[in-house]
Amino acid sequence: MNLNKFSRLSTAIAATLLASATTAAAQESPASDSTQTLDRVNVTGSRIAREGFVTPSPVTGITAEEIRATGAVTIGDLMTKMPALSPTYTLGNSTRFIGTAGLGLVDLRGMGTSRTLVLVNGRRHVGASPGSTAVDVNTIPVEWIERVEVITGGASAVYGADAVAGVVNFITKKSFDGIEMRAQTGGSGEGNFGRSFVSVSGGSDFADGRGSAAISIEHSQQDRFSRTGREIGRRYQVSRPNPNYDPTQPSSESNPQTIFDGPGGNHAISYGGTFNVGTFNPANPTTRYQFLPDGSFVQKRYDGWQNANSCIDCDFTDLNALADLEPKFDRTSVNAIFTFDLNDDHRVFAEAKYSKTESHFYGQSAFDQPIRIRADNAYITPELQAFLAANPAALSTTTIGDTPYQFLAVNRMNVDAGRRGEQVDRDTKRLVVGLEGFLSENWAYEASVNYGESSISRVNLNNRINERWQAGLDTVLDANGNIACRVTVDPTAINIHTGNPYNLALVNGCVPFSIFGNGAVAANPAAAAWFNTNSLNTSKLKQTVYSASVSNNALFSLPAGDVGFAAGVEHRKEESQENTDPLSALGLTFLNAISSRGGAYDVSEIFAETSIPVLADLPGVERLSIDLAGRYSDYDTIGSTKTWNIGIDWEILSSLRFRGTTARAVRAPGIGELFNPQSQNFAFIDDPCNTRVTNPNRPSTAPDVAVRQANCAALGIPANWEDTFTASRPGVSGGNPNLRAEEAETVSFGFVWQPEFVKGLGVSIDYWRITLDDAIGAVSGQTNATRCVDSPGGVTNNIFCDQILRAPSGGFVDPQGRDFPSHSIYSWSALNENLAKKRRVGVDFEIDYRFDLLGGNAVTRLVGTRLLQSREWEFQDFPNEYKEWVTSVWDPRYRANFEASYDRDEWNLSWTMRYMHHVLRVEPASYQSNPGQSSPIRNGSYTYHNAQIGYTFPDSDIKVYLGIDNVFDKDPPLNYFGADVNQSFYDSVGRFMYLGATYKF
Repeated sequence: MNLNKFSRLSTAIAATLLASATTAAAQESPASDSTQTLDRVNVTGSRIAREGFVTPSPVTGITAEEIRATGAVTIGDLMTKMPALSPTYTLGNSTRFIGTAGLGLVDLRGMGTSRTLVLVNGRRHVGASPGSTAVDVNTIPVEWIERVEVITGGASAVYGADAVAGVVNFITKKSFDGIEMRAQTGGSGEGNFGRSFVSVSGGSDFADGRGSAAISIEHSQQDRFSRTGREIGRRYQVSRPNPNYDPTQPSSESNPQTIFDGPGGNHAISYGGTFNVGTFNPANPTTRYQFLPDGSFVQKRYDGWQNANSCIDCDFTDLNALADLEPKFDRTSVNAIFTFDLNDDHRVFAEAKYSKTESHFYGQSAFDQPIRIRADNAYITPELQAFLAANPAALSTTTIGDTPYQFLAVNRMNVDAGRRGEQVDRDTKRLVVGLEGFLSENWAYEASVNYGESSISRVNLNNRINERWQAGLDTVLDANGNIACRVTVDPTAINIHTGNPYNLALVNGCVPFSIFGNGAVAANPAAAAWFNTNSLNTSKLKQTVYSASVSNNALFSLPAGDVGFAAGVEHRKEESQENTDPLSALGLTFLNAISSRGGAYDVSEIFAETSIPVLADLPGVERLSIDLAGRYSDYDTIGSTKTWNIGIDWEILSSLRFRGTTARAVRAPGIGELFNPQSQNFAFIDDPCNTRVTNPNRPSTAPDVAVRQANCAALGIPANWEDTFTASRPGVSGGNPNLRAEEAETVSFGFVWQPEFVKGLGVSIDYWRITLDDAIGAVSGQTNATRCVDSPGGVTNNIFCDQILRAPSGGFVDPQGRDFPSHSIYSWSALNENLAKKRRVGVDFEIDYRFDLLGGNAVTRLVGTRLLQSREWEFQDFPNEYKEWVTSVWDPRYRANFEASYDRDEWNLSWTMRYMHHVLRVEPASYQSNPGQSSPIRNGSYTYHNAQIGYTFPDSDIKVYLGIDNVFDKDPPLNYFGADVNQSFYDSVGRFMYLGATYKF
């Protein structure tokens, strides 16, 4: 047997990919029997080497050349721009959860990042977030990618669990000869934001060509970008009732109930502190005051509209100034590959990787609604004392034990105490060592060990120790007339925020400070140094995979052709451990009270696959084959699972092919879903009993208004009640060791057409459907709150109401000192369960046309998705109760990318367009019930344009290129900053220009 099989196979793969970058254009029949061996390649979705990219499942690809044409310096954000992938995690929105800053997790079909299996060279990769196997693709080196293949559904039988929505397979370089360097830098047209990139790759053959080794080092970075760095972050627009609304006419987009207006913002809280004299009345707001930087106080200015929290033409607080568009992000990757031919039939190979990413961002400071300042506080000025004496309604009273305490309630965004933020460092290591070769003429094998490890260090910056903060602002005069902490003077003093004596061990060394006016806290730097801490959280994930497989692309021959076969075994172990800062774990800081957590599981698997040619060389059947695959898995947590796949590939004519698959997929519950303890979490809840007109979930929007109003009344909530609590609400959530595996049924079918009369044209259209049952999830606080009051059976003996706790009349202060107004939701609870269902249905289309033009080569490519269904059942036991999300901002009906490139002599040009259909800013069902609830209620269609021009100097290997992203500087929709999933379809950076160069020798 000839060792050149190895090199011929690698050459065939590269040649096939260079010839066609798309699925459609790659559907070619073998040229002749003499080249059949060279045409056989492995494609994502199958372990059987095939001719070209002929598989029953559609595979969409991106080549290295296409990646370079985008100027991408990390791969994560580029992947989310593919029509099949949702922007669930971009760099811009990755900061919305604790510890996720900088992650690039891919989400195929919007089914969830845990339901998309990410592979590197067809093998698993260690996860990047504690308790999860989701892969951070930002750790994958851009320059080392040869191509990316994406397949929808039908892959669990081939690759195992997590491939519910499909597979994203990153194929990296197998060898490299010579040295290549690339450098790139660029900046935004507005604000101070830049990105840069540098890489060096080198490699060579050795031992007379028997061996090959290569290494790649690359570094990329981007700046932190504040919202106020762009004009879109300084528009100060808030939602308000439409003064021109005509209640005698139905609400509509031309007769909206609410509109955006400005300049305005939040007036219930301020940097210096805000307080009320009595109960604030939006109709007569003269009772609200704010502290100025010098400690004096004035009545807030109201020259326009206002409600309890927002106002226009007034003294407002701009909370956008405390948010970022993009975090600071640095990435360094080192990758190495090695192969050595032991003899003509056997080769040893290895892949090694080390990646370090550093993410850094700042968000809002700690805030209080309210701070309770006792009436004898030492920092109360004579002017304030006189005011309080003349306006006793400014003071509130609480009774602790038998003792009444008077206090001034101050709402404050404590910016001068230090903005909170995160510094997240991730070290990812991966090593694959294996042996591959041929056992006979047609039998190939591979055996490998794959070990990965992710170490995560998260520092929560300026994490306030709550009781120290409360002790430091609770001041009196000591025996010498100096300002001191009350607890220092009286160790038995009561903390008025919690109703308990101070924890003396925690507040030892108390530093007093004032909160009257922006800058008051910062005036004593020792105070912030005392009550703030940088909380360290460390995590480690480990993945070990042992696998072995054999394949034969000509097991035996049938009249229609050769039967292909592949089979193998695999054993995988996943481990995760997260160690939380002790103060945070005990709930003593402003950060969520999250306890340490961890767990592990093992799974052993066996799988097999075959491709059977059924018919050939008949009228209407050039070739017809059936693919079968199955996998049996045995978990030490949930027991056994089975998956299977059936595919058909029907070449009707040499230019027309039909393909289709049906499959059963599974996803085993992750470590976090199984083993996480119940711990504190936070969620925003639109209270269904809150009648404020700007509340999208107010009683008048209920399916049955009378039922909701009656149930809200039964809870003791007055009619026309308005909730004044605007922050996220604490609750508890956690894992469940009794979870089962999720199960999905996937279907896809379509055709590929390459008309012989139009050379270079390829067209593919594929229908796909994914239905997921027993989906793992927790009933959200929002769902529990809404279902509680929408139940026709009332609120007693109601399981949804049992998960929601409301403040009694007079309000409630929780153990952390958070003050909740009367009837407001102050706690919720959730537990992971197999209770939900999801379905995604759509049509993918792709057109690729390559042709000669004016002495050069032109390539045009259109890739798009038409979404037909995006349905979510929170409870699969109620099949008629689902939400349809198509046309919402989360699920646009159409997404498409168009690419055009032209090469001639030393020049190359590319122009890309990214399109997203118009969408609603509210749920489609909500729009149907009230199409005029707000304006704007929809975002128009968006098309972004990007361009790049490159020039290669004659007689050299030096190339320079210039690119522009968002050529026409298109702004995102109003008040969209890319901070959430629904906003991340839109570019928040604006026009971005970059310049780069490559040199190869």
